[in-house]
Formats: sequence, C-alpha cells, structure tokens
Amino acid sequence: MVAGFRALADRMDALAVQRLGDPAILADGRLVFGAFASPFVGAEIGGSKTGAARLGGAINADEVLEPTLTVRVVDVQGVKKGDFLTIDLPPEVGGGRYKVFRLKPDGSGMVDLVLSVPNERTDDIT
Repeated sequence: MVAGFRALADRMDALAVQRLGDPAILADGRLVFGAFASPFVGAEIGGSKTGAARLGGAINADEVLEPTLTVRVVDVQGVKKGDFLTIDLPPEVGGGRYKVFRLKPDGSGMVDLVLSVPNERTDDIT
C-alpha cells in the first residue's frame, strides 16, 4: 500500500510542478520545470551620494539572494556545478542563460540550483 501511495504522490508532484513551474532548459536539452526566483538590487540604488551612503548602511549582504531555480531532484539527475541552463522566461523577469553555482538539496526531494550569470572574464576562474 505504501508503494502505491508514493507512486501516486510522485505523479501528483510531477504534474503540479509541470503545470505551475517556470520552464528551464538544461545543458543537455532536457526541459524541466521549477520555481525561479531572481531577486536583485536595482541599478538606481546609488542615485545620490547621500542616498547611497544611507542605503549602504541599511543593506545586509547576507540577505541579498542569488538567482535560484528550485526543482525536483529526480528531474535534474546529472546536473552539477558549472553546468549551464536557460530560464525560458522573458528577460524582464530574469529569463536567460545562467551557470549553476551550487546545488542545495533540502532533504525533501527538492533541490535549489543556485545560479550565477555567466561572465566571460570569470568563467575560467575557480
């Protein structure tokens, strides 16, 4: 009975993620779905010298998040640090090409792919 429940739960998870998730294309061409988050600090933050100084004192660097794609572990088997993927969304919401910076499994069958923007000047530095 437990095996039947797990199989049904896996199918429901896969369907929910596929229907509700953001599309991403892995380096090997596989299409996966997950929750994409791309928080960033806007360019106008340092607009004036007084504003930049005041804001600079208020920002906690630990709270600035990196772009992340949260996906099911079973959907990204073989993905590793340094691989590239494309978030298949419009650029204005963060879509584009990213490099996998680190993988953070959460122990519940999901993994955060912490992403970085590829940079020609730093791609070969490890």
